[in-house]
Amino acid sequence: MLKSLKNKAIGSYLCLAAAIVALITGICFLMTQEVAAPLGHKGPMPGMVLLVGAVVSIIIFFVPVRFGAIIQAAIYNVALYLVVVQLYFVFADVINHVTFAGGNPTLCVFYMVGTFIAALLCVIACFMKESKVDDEVSLGKDLLKGGVLAVASCAAVFGLSFVNVAPAVEVVADAADVEDAVVMNLADNSFANMSIEELAAIPRDTWEAKEANGEVAYFFEGQYTEGFATIVDPACLDMYCAVDGSMYGSFSGPTTSVASGKVEYVYGYWYNRDENGDRNFVVHITGTLNSAGVTRAVNVEGGEDADVFIFDTEHGDYTLEASLSYGVGGGTFTRNINVYGMPYAGAQSIAIDSSKLRTFYTGDAFDAGELVVTAVRANGAEESIWNGRLNYDGFDSTTVGTKKVTGTFLGQSQEFEVKVEELVTESFEGTYELVSGEAPVAMDATLLIDYSHKVVTITAADGSAAISGTIVDANDSVVTASLNGSEPLEIALSGEEGERSAIIPAHEEVVRGWTGSTTYSIGECGFGLE
Repeated sequence: MLKSLKNKAIGSYLCLAAAIVALITGICFLMTQEVAAPLGHKGPMPGMVLLVGAVVSIIIFFVPVRFGAIIQAAIYNVALYLVVVQLYFVFADVINHVTFAGGNPTLCVFYMVGTFIAALLCVIACFMKESKVDDEVSLGKDLLKGGVLAVASCAAVFGLSFVNVAPAVEVVADAADVEDAVVMNLADNSFANMSIEELAAIPRDTWEAKEANGEVAYFFEGQYTEGFATIVDPACLDMYCAVDGSMYGSFSGPTTSVASGKVEYVYGYWYNRDENGDRNFVVHITGTLNSAGVTRAVNVEGGEDADVFIFDTEHGDYTLEASLSYGVGGGTFTRNINVYGMPYAGAQSIAIDSSKLRTFYTGDAFDAGELVVTAVRANGAEESIWNGRLNYDGFDSTTVGTKKVTGTFLGQSQEFEVKVEELVTESFEGTYELVSGEAPVAMDATLLIDYSHKVVTITAADGSAAISGTIVDANDSVVTASLNGSEPLEIALSGEEGERSAIIPAHEEVVRGWTGSTTYSIGECGFGLE
């Protein structure tokens, strides 16, 4: 034994160090992962593999096996894969400053770093000598050692897999055992028979007044998750369950999300006593109303969930949870959303930073894109809230001036200022070669130069086609802009007020599609003042 230890080289000691790191990390993981792992991602397997790796490393240290470092590196890299896949979602909360996933990010980082160090040490050991003097090769001895090692590894995995295992016991919640903040019977819910058109016809102010009047019983919020693609998406579903049995809310997110920067209103109803009087918490999504005012009923046949079954949980301050398939892109595809809820609790405060908010122009709709919103929840937690989740009142773009706008989230409001200036545009009529089908076609069209928003738009008189571009520079005689993918070109303006004209020079436009792009040559076009 002593002779064998004296013959150990740096590679063997690196693997032994990896075993110690893996042993500590594995034990800590098994002891704490129940509270550290994000909701729905608990499980002992990464810790079990780490302990198996530690056992194998110790055996190989005292009973050398050819290419032992490679075997150990493989085990620890499997453990690294498992721990990252199981725990990565905890960082979604950190990135988005929310508490949807739960878990303890610090402990998760500890698990990942410990596993990475163990794997790295063994990978380095693969390129180091494990013995100062190579032992004589004996195929029989190596096979025997390998067999013993395999049996030990299997025994370790088998034994660890039964740690803390007990027969599953089904727990059924009974109405008598659970105290609900508000009880709503399905048979008494008048909103259960209303269509999405009827629900959407109720003024939005009427819906939002329910929160201000203290008529909201439960509040749910959830985030789009795509575990297999490791996508962290800020799109959020908010649902308010009112004491009268109605449900209203919104699905929203910035342009980087599946919500595409739009706010979509959600309507339906809820109950926690079913037709038999049994406790069964269900939030029913009847349909949605998009930003264009178009309603859409939930498409159950297409994979969307209309009935969202709510379960009791202990997830921070959340006491309710569910998972549903939500239709996005007008219902063209579905995405999974995990929602968490609680009896309604207003926020302590919100802070709105409007310092980067753009200037608006007469006729504009309000866009909260540059607002930065921070909310202090009822439990004291401070979170960044995407500005699209707020309700806004007071914006008026019919006149110029500084307008007072109020943003509200979970019962808390803050006022901020918005500047509205006069919209400056010029509109011309003429003929333009718009791409129709496979080639440019000369059409009667309108040229709109929007100096305020720095946009140029050309629209066919019959509405069959349109293109737009961005103004790079502009003065009284020349507007420099790109059109439909073209290089910047100069639109010549001439004439006095009331007799102005515009000439767009010949140029090339690039029309891009899913499979490629096509370049079209457009001839010179002239426009007169509309």
